[in-house]
Amino acid sequence: MLIAVVVGLVLGPVDLLLQRVLPYPFANLANSPAVWALVAFAVGWSGRVRGRWWPVVAATIAMLLAVESYYLAAVLALGDDVSTMTNSAALLWLALAVGAGVVFGTAGSWARSAHPWRGPVGTAAAVGVLLAEAAFKLTLSWGPSADEAYRHDAIQTAVLLVLLAAVTGVVAGRSATQRLVGSLLALGLALVGALAFGLLFP
Repeated sequence: MLIAVVVGLVLGPVDLLLQRVLPYPFANLANSPAVWALVAFAVGWSGRVRGRWWPVVAATIAMLLAVESYYLAAVLALGDDVSTMTNSAALLWLALAVGAGVVFGTAGSWARSAHPWRGPVGTAAAVGVLLAEAAFKLTLSWGPSADEAYRHDAIQTAVLLVLLAAVTGVVAGRSATQRLVGSLLALGLALVGALAFGLLFP
């Protein structure tokens, strides 16, 4: 639980900082919803405690603290109004943080368990969300209103997300079978996830 609190308090300010100091397309990864989901997955995956709910609780706490620490950092460092911590946008992100904590905290614990079916499904969730955002970025790059610079940036970001998905599949899987089956399942999840990205971030 201490790890979850530290991760949450650090993730928000570091996200805000990296958006401003990293070159593009790497800066896009700092504020990527899929990368944040991957952090929730990592919290669930790293948990050593027994019990079904602890990874979920830990990942959810990390995500909630990350959202609020992000807004607090913007207030302190950029002079944003303190109301941004509780406005409608913040409440939406807090709701999404709960969803990410529950889904990807569970997925992380499943992937670590190496269970015959939960292991591959957990791995697939982490790989799938990264592939989903990559696909979503590619659809944005094909839009009629996308200029050449935006198209180039979106494609580069998509490539980075695919590479990160490949690394995640290797690291999260506890066996060759789990990695293979999880990666195949991730392709199907990515299609659903890409549609979800389109609805959540029109």
